[in-house]
Amino acid sequence: MKKPLEITLIGILTLFIFLPFIPLVIWSFTKHWPWPLLLPENWTIESWTYLFSISGRAFEGILNSFIVAAIALLGNVVLGIPAARGLAQNEFIGKNIVFSILLAPLFIPYTISIIGMHDFALRLDFLNDYVSTAIAHILVTLPYFVATIWFQYRLMGKKLNEAASILGANEWKIFLWIEFPLLVPSFLLGSFLVLAISYSQYLPTWIMSGGTLLTLPLVIFPYANSGNSSIVSAYSLLFFAPILLLLIIYFLLLRINNRKNTNESR
Repeated sequence: MKKPLEITLIGILTLFIFLPFIPLVIWSFTKHWPWPLLLPENWTIESWTYLFSISGRAFEGILNSFIVAAIALLGNVVLGIPAARGLAQNEFIGKNIVFSILLAPLFIPYTISIIGMHDFALRLDFLNDYVSTAIAHILVTLPYFVATIWFQYRLMGKKLNEAASILGANEWKIFLWIEFPLLVPSFLLGSFLVLAISYSQYLPTWIMSGGTLLTLPLVIFPYANSGNSSIVSAYSLLFFAPILLLLIIYFLLLRINNRKNTNESR
């Protein structure tokens, strides 16, 4: 009885997620779709041709987006894993305050912090647009990464670390051989969230770069303001494609890791 219900719910959820993409696909191949026509009368690939042309700057936007997202991910790994480990496995005065500060960007409008950060970046004029923009993206994404890794550290506890320490392993070996293999699922999820959120940021990128670093959201925005539904639909589909690719890569890596753990446990 449960299986048909589960299949129905999954089908409804899938339809709910992908239904908005149907009009986007149709609009991307037409210039005019008047109501009440179910489908347009005239079809064209002009929007896609323009998108992949030099003037469309789609490839430049994707490349810049992923460069910034990669730098932001590196910053999250360097800052987030030690922070999550310290908060999960240690008790100290002010721990809740530190944890609240790390999660503050989830609750406080980050525009205020980013404007202040932009003023600071102007004083440090040796930072290029990629780095300064990535710093703003780290501010936005770090709470998600820390929360994901922190939760896994809480599940792990300290017993395995203490046993390895008694046997003579140093901190680095404990992390490489005990902690990180157990962190892989959370690390993959946190990395996916960082890349997806960074990839979709408009305002932090615009503020920190002054609009000179064209990531894909900055490329799309002028067309969205112009009301050109055909080009906006094509760009929106292109915008979604890397996110879908990242999601597929995440599930593949997670499946490989689960299969590896299953083989090792036999």
